[in-house]
Amino acid sequence: MPSMEEIIAARVEATADRIVETLSDLVAFPSIVKSNPRDAGPGERDCQLYLQKRLEALGFSTDLWDPDGPALYEKYKGRAGANKGRTFEGRPNLGGVLKGTGGGRSIMLTGHIDVVPPGAASHWTTDPFQPVLKDGFLHGRGTVDMKGGVACMLMALEILKELDIPLSGDVVFTTVVDEEIGGMGSLAMVDRGFHADAGIMTEPTANKIAPLCHGILWGRIIIDGIGGHAELTPNAWYSSGPVDAVQLCRQILDGIDILNRRWMFDPKKNHPLMDLPNQIIVTQMSAGEHPSSMAGRGEIIIDAQYLPSEHDEFKLGGNVKREIEEHIANVCQADPYLRQHPARVEWILDADCAEIPSDNPFVGVFQQAVKQANLSPVLSGFGAHSDIGLPTGLGNTPTVNFGPGDPAQAHQPNERVSVRDLVDCTKAIAIAVQKWCR
Repeated sequence: MPSMEEIIAARVEATADRIVETLSDLVAFPSIVKSNPRDAGPGERDCQLYLQKRLEALGFSTDLWDPDGPALYEKYKGRAGANKGRTFEGRPNLGGVLKGTGGGRSIMLTGHIDVVPPGAASHWTTDPFQPVLKDGFLHGRGTVDMKGGVACMLMALEILKELDIPLSGDVVFTTVVDEEIGGMGSLAMVDRGFHADAGIMTEPTANKIAPLCHGILWGRIIIDGIGGHAELTPNAWYSSGPVDAVQLCRQILDGIDILNRRWMFDPKKNHPLMDLPNQIIVTQMSAGEHPSSMAGRGEIIIDAQYLPSEHDEFKLGGNVKREIEEHIANVCQADPYLRQHPARVEWILDADCAEIPSDNPFVGVFQQAVKQANLSPVLSGFGAHSDIGLPTGLGNTPTVNFGPGDPAQAHQPNERVSVRDLVDCTKAIAIAVQKWCR
């Protein structure tokens, strides 16, 4: 007599084509998030309407709403996910609840449906929003980050419904927008009241349970030089200039390298579940005004990581901000011009992080489920940022990352996920829901 887990696994295997079809449907919605939210097209809304229809067919009560960005910002100013200037007109969040028979533990399955822009079409071998199945992989923007995970969590619930497996606990399903640009969609979801006894966020982890993610800081380092003719003999900097901001940027970049080397060996910057220490990554640079003029100004954009153990009093990265600011100030002390005209740091974003203890009851149950899905139960860290801090900290829903696909594929051209990963992820989620909510 096969076990319940074996019955679920066999049904998922038999449903592989439907999982791929569901993900293909989701990828076909160009739900691109924009820096200016008012530029957004209908893709986010259309995708959410599609998911709402699928949930209601399963018996979920649903809530589709456009969050009030300005009101959320005022309510949570200074807290994780509260980003000024974000608006949501025509860009709804979706939540749904399937009531259990009573007395069981509840679970929330959550993800985001917004995707980053695909970039230059010439970098793609397929149309980013016309999914193509080839050699066991589905290609398209969002297949990994993270519509693959959303498809798996939806299909897991549909399969449990088809097998008529009773669940005592409630199942909560949420999909949000705006994750790729700061997480205010997840803030709105938690503020709306969606929560459970445990949660799975289906960010891509190569089907490894990741109860930990990095926090991230986006910062702008501004370096003021003095512009002047690039081809003529300069005056001394302390008279009328020029002072080359490009050269000053090099000194700041060298200083960032020094701090990164220090962090490599700092126990506070390392975690046993993380492959790499915290890093400060330079992601953008700009300097100069004219081909024959020395740069009068430079900007360096950084992406800095931090761990939950480094949280400030607001569960954010204030301590690490101060650490970086002090280091940049010390770098400036080594240069006579920067000593008098120091670089300054403006912070753009602080996205929080979380860690679920390995002895949390849900972690143990989920490890059993992934093992029964023939996956490794070994815990891993999620090196990028994810939104698990918001449901975990603000929503009191301890949430782990677990989803299909190689996370290195995220944001890349020719993004793709294997059908094998999709099937295995769906198995693990379906078994976990059945075990946790029974």
